[in-house]
Amino acid sequence: MPNRSTSDCAQPAAANFLRRCALSAATLLLLPPLSRAADPPAGPPPVLSGEQIEQALQPHPAMNRGLGTRGLTRRDAAPAEQSVNLNIPFELNSSSLMPQASVQLTQLEQALTSASLGKDRFVVAGHTDAKGSAEYNKTLSLKRAEAVKRFLVSKGMDAGRLETVGYGSERLLAPDRPEDPSNRRVEIRDLGQVANN
Repeated sequence: MPNRSTSDCAQPAAANFLRRCALSAATLLLLPPLSRAADPPAGPPPVLSGEQIEQALQPHPAMNRGLGTRGLTRRDAAPAEQSVNLNIPFELNSSSLMPQASVQLTQLEQALTSASLGKDRFVVAGHTDAKGSAEYNKTLSLKRAEAVKRFLVSKGMDAGRLETVGYGSERLLAPDRPEDPSNRRVEIRDLGQVANN
């Protein structure tokens, strides 16, 4: 029986190494293109907490300060135009809320009934992406805003504090990407305190 040289023993190890490298390279080539895309698929959008929503809707100190001159007080423009965009999941082409929408809507209800916002009025504005006709999108966005209002009212919020509007695709969040899902959202705008009669 011939003696094996050291180089003979190394050949099977080298062959195994090359086989593993080839297998790894083949695996990388066969991975789905999405795994190598520049923009990986996003997971579910984050749910904003009641505190985050409340902070977003409160006027910023710089916008709310009064500048006194001869007994007159001037407020900077639009202190009550604070807003927050929320991703509220709806059924496809529908104003029916998906079950997971209640998580974000509960946080919204907590914010709108907090001590700092509990006397304010709000606009619930529905927005869509640019898929579909402008008329269809406007109607759908209004129905979705109304669904959010119904949820909040069902939790005890005064309906008189909430106005609804549907913008459809008129006010895209990402105008350079009109069909992007980020354009589908519900915007909450603070209109300021309810007037006392």
